[in-house]
Amino acid sequence: MIVQKHLVRDLMYLYTSIISAGMRNIVSQMFFDSYYPENKETLVSLSLFFNALFTMFGIMASTRMLRSTEWTKGLKKSIVTVGMSFIFCMSFASMFMVKNFAAYTAMFCITGFALNFLYNVFDVFISGDTAPEEKEKNVRILLTYQMAGYIIGPLFFSLFEGSSLMCMCIAVGLLLICYLPVSSSYISSSVAVRKTAEASAVRHSSLSLKDKDNIVMLYSFMMSCATNVLMTSVAYTMKDYLLVENYALTSSLFLAGTVLVSAAVIALIPAMKLWKLQWAAPLSIALALALIMILKSSSPILLTIAAVLSGAGNSIFLSGSRYYVNSAEPERGLVQRYNRTMTEATLIGFMVTAAISWLCERNGFTVVPAKLTAIIIMLAAALFFGCFPTERKKTA
Repeated sequence: MIVQKHLVRDLMYLYTSIISAGMRNIVSQMFFDSYYPENKETLVSLSLFFNALFTMFGIMASTRMLRSTEWTKGLKKSIVTVGMSFIFCMSFASMFMVKNFAAYTAMFCITGFALNFLYNVFDVFISGDTAPEEKEKNVRILLTYQMAGYIIGPLFFSLFEGSSLMCMCIAVGLLLICYLPVSSSYISSSVAVRKTAEASAVRHSSLSLKDKDNIVMLYSFMMSCATNVLMTSVAYTMKDYLLVENYALTSSLFLAGTVLVSAAVIALIPAMKLWKLQWAAPLSIALALALIMILKSSSPILLTIAAVLSGAGNSIFLSGSRYYVNSAEPERGLVQRYNRTMTEATLIGFMVTAAISWLCERNGFTVVPAKLTAIIIMLAAALFFGCFPTERKKTA
């Protein structure tokens, strides 16, 4: 019964990953390739940057709400949950109807705000409502769902290219299926999440490297920077650097292969053991990028090797960091801090790549190699922080 509860309630991680991965890695790339082919690299990076900014605003707004007794009780819980779900559906549908940069980016930002507002509320609720002995099992389930979403999202949106109505209908239908269990549980629950939210606002004001939580957050920040920029760069790497004709499907298959490897590693190896190999995550992904940059081949064997290396590194990072965060005492506020750190990393990563794309396009340089080099620099920083010991410490 316990496993069944987590399997049903954690479906929200599956849905959030499907939509986030699809919008960031495929939908945006296809939109700008269709309407702005000359400046697509710069414009897609700007659009992703603003989406990440509003995603962060969504997490900040939801954390602020969770600190308020007034908005986490009774009818107001239902109003916020239903209202944000409605806003998400409307803005998501509008993304497929607009044809200019400003309108698309505005809808993309509102979608990111609403989706991540709900995600952060439910993530904090699930973490606080999970018994200590169930936490590692819950982490495995939620990460398996996230991995599945990272596969399904890009494939779904690439296969239904040109079928906007179908995409919208399926997405809204899945929202009801995947978010209904956790939203019903949250609305009817009396579990207090306010203290956890307050903890995230007041703890860890110092960035001292003596604090292991800070080390984990800095490591997660650099890894998230690198992996988010990498995932959103795959489509144009295939098209412009490796000269793959059907780049949307090939990039979706590459991402699917990466995630399948991640899911297999997460399923077979306990998160606690993976976290001890945190230093290997950036090395593995950097090796995959080096192979692609040096050999510059679209050979299925090379792409498979790169996908396996990337997937292995990604699994070590995601499973290990999630285990560290979810296993911590609620009063440490690490869940919200982790969500905020990941979003801030995405924001900075896209800001950096937007600047790189603009400079390269303005000066006639090739964008993709510059982006891949920036990712390797981010991975080197992650490796530095990954070499620090991060055994969890208990609060007094």
